Amino acid sequence: MKNVILILSIIFSNLIFSQTKKCSIQEIQLETYAFALNNLNRINKKFENKESLIEVSIDFKEYSEKQYEEKNYAEIKNIIYYLISPENSYSGEDKMEIKIYSKLDKFLIDKIENCISNSVEFKEQLYDNITFRIPLNETNIRIAIDQVNSTINE
Repeated sequence: MKNVILILSIIFSNLIFSQTKKCSIQEIQLETYAFALNNLNRINKKFENKESLIEVSIDFKEYSEKQYEEKNYAEIKNIIYYLISPENSYSGEDKMEIKIYSKLDKFLIDKIENCISNSVEFKEQLYDNITFRIPLNETNIRIAIDQVNSTINE
């Protein structure tokens, strides 16, 4: 019986750790890139220049001190998507607000709300905003994945 309890404890600990790991900002990026790869034709079909980037800007609502103390303080305010041309990719100048493939938007909302509901660590790491960029072609998405993975492994 003690062995069963020990095994269940280890499994439960691993599940908690894996859930926390999946809720880091880097993991959200990686899962978003994987989603983008699987749906690339739908995501990039209305954009002529496939070297452009989609900038994702996720804003969170302000919270009270009481909400912070109760660990009940993370809520999405809005998500705005911008198209950034390759020549402005570093500066982010001249970005244009766009409508995005609805399933990508739903994917991000669901992922972040899941992290908010299931990971205190995720909420503690949040600021007012999360911003990252999604490339519009397979080669650049794979480069972005490698870059995010390198930050995780450091």
